[in-house]
Amino acid sequence: MKQNTTTRRIADRLREQIRRGALGPGDRVPSARQIARDDGVALATAMKVLTQLQRERLVRVVPGVGTVVRAREDGPELSRERVVRAAIAIADDEGLAALSMRAVATELGVATMSLYRHVPGKDELVLAMVDAVMNDSLAPARPVLAQQAGWRARLERLARLQWELYTRHPWLAPALSMTRPQLSVSGMQHTEWALAALIEAGFPPAPAMRTCVAFMAHVRGLAMSVEPEREAERDTGMNSEEWMAAQEQRFAAVMPRFPRLAQVSEIADLDMSLDALFECGLACFLAGVEVQVRACAAEPPGRRST
Repeated sequence: MKQNTTTRRIADRLREQIRRGALGPGDRVPSARQIARDDGVALATAMKVLTQLQRERLVRVVPGVGTVVRAREDGPELSRERVVRAAIAIADDEGLAALSMRAVATELGVATMSLYRHVPGKDELVLAMVDAVMNDSLAPARPVLAQQAGWRARLERLARLQWELYTRHPWLAPALSMTRPQLSVSGMQHTEWALAALIEAGFPPAPAMRTCVAFMAHVRGLAMSVEPEREAERDTGMNSEEWMAAQEQRFAAVMPRFPRLAQVSEIADLDMSLDALFECGLACFLAGVEVQVRACAAEPPGRRST
């Protein structure tokens, strides 16, 4: 109860500073560590303060900058583009669970029913969000992926492009389906690029399609951990390394049963971040594709069908 009161008191103070203009649009608000230090509270409590202000659409997280005061959406007439971009901003900050037509309307300062003139409902809105962020990636990627570079360079560029999208928009991976793909024209361009690279490398069409989907599913599968990790960090006030350090004694109690795990756990600079796991998985997958490319080259042309 005391923690809830403390969280409310600090949030009220920051909210009032934003209301009075002492903290204006674009200004950085105190970080969780600064709040914890200045107010003498736990880091987890400070994180809850910032999360509460995010839910109220008063602040947003800017990568590389920190938490800043959000500017109110106003200006141009309501359009499908504005609705979709507002929805993306909400999902980027709070995840798909926080996205609703009402939340988007609040973000834009309009009546909820006015949104339905531009998108029929939440499912269609999410599809439009997927297509919009995928479309944002096409122009910068085209010079490499559309040219006649080697298959490996093209697949690697595509994987890194998708990983950047997933980490910038943590909701994107959960929004996609590998078995029931959504009709996103911009997303289909990603598939087209991967298929072109594999077929030109010597894959028959059917194996190329299976390898293409498996390749993109690998990147997406790892990216499914991005949003839960960020939520866990907000809830606990600890990143993954800090959390593991806090669990050290509990793990140590069972480590004697697992000698190889115990051996690895002694490595001081072991990097188990999601970025490091992505790099490891990408290298392994590309090496596997290399083996398949050689096998296809050695196979008689008449058998290259399945």
